[in-house]
Amino acid sequence: MTLVRTGGEGASGLSMILIPRLPGISTRKIEIGAGGLSATTYITFEDVKVPAEYLIGEESQGFRYTMSNFNHERLWIAFQAIRGARICLEDAMIWCQKREAFDKKLIDMPVVRHKFGHMARQIESLQAWTEQIVFELDNLSHARGSKLLGGVTALLKVQAGIVSKYIADESVKLMGGLGLTKTGQGARIEAFSRGVITLIVPGGSEDVLLDLGVREAVKLGNKAKANL
Repeated sequence: MTLVRTGGEGASGLSMILIPRLPGISTRKIEIGAGGLSATTYITFEDVKVPAEYLIGEESQGFRYTMSNFNHERLWIAFQAIRGARICLEDAMIWCQKREAFDKKLIDMPVVRHKFGHMARQIESLQAWTEQIVFELDNLSHARGSKLLGGVTALLKVQAGIVSKYIADESVKLMGGLGLTKTGQGARIEAFSRGVITLIVPGGSEDVLLDLGVREAVKLGNKAKANL
């Protein structure tokens, strides 16, 4: 799936084209540190001829399609964040209910319960906000949902990254050395904490999306005032 220039300058000159592995295309996997599941790839095009029927949608609408897809990508990142955070919470809770230190289980220590309280409130808040946006998308037209929820979805994705990082860090602390091991009872927490950066950077980094969320709110507010 590519965004390519088929016309003049600016966004209006971009189109979306599906390019299969045609002659002249070569690929090389890019290894990233956050995990081995990424399909991040360096692609080289050498005089590749792409038939016109591989155009997706209408010509010159590629930039608009790409911006619309970002909303779905950011929402999907929030789904991943919630699932990963809940796994960390579950594994850490199981461990703390059986691990003993200073003649008592970890869960019997107020400081440990305090950590779980903060972790739980953030996960539940993130899920509630995510479900709210999903409900709105289900009940709005595609065009209206894209118009009204772009900024909100950007802010949701930021929150998903912040919550994920917090949950990962706190879970590793609760697990101790087990939280650093790739096998055993801390394996899932270790994997999530190592890959949590993939929930923070892809789909738009925090600083970019915070700015986008505010700009979208200002734009919608000004339009609403103009229609009064």
